[in-house]
Amino acid sequence: MKILIIIVVVLVLLAGGGGGYYYFFVLPTQNDMAEPAPPPPPDTRLIELDPLRIPVIRGGVVVNYVILNVTLETIGPENEAFAQQLMPRLRNALLTDLNGYFAVVPVEDRILVKSLKRRMLIISGRVLGRGVVNDVLIQNAFKQKS
Repeated sequence: MKILIIIVVVLVLLAGGGGGYYYFFVLPTQNDMAEPAPPPPPDTRLIELDPLRIPVIRGGVVVNYVILNVTLETIGPENEAFAQQLMPRLRNALLTDLNGYFAVVPVEDRILVKSLKRRMLIISGRVLGRGVVNDVLIQNAFKQKS
């Protein structure tokens, strides 16, 4: 009876070892052959805007200027050419919106860069169309006393 138990335990161990070998060594080689190649990285293009100088008006008087150095990220040469073509319109829309934004938002403490980035991405999408500008990069954002 003891020999029968030993034989059953050995068979269970051999079956577990064979299953582990199949799971760890045979299946990964089959999955590697079925995986498609990763897509190529996108052709990212950067468009640097001239610095945006936005006046902060309180009580009819300019108290500060907010100066932003902005770069737009596009994908592909077609989107880059299209954005360059409509750059005056985009710059006007950005200045108009940010002028109204800084008229109501306090900038005495700090400039909210995440909020600015989100606004500028929305405005870029409205002016140029969705998908033309992939991201807005704010390199510098600082205040200057008038």
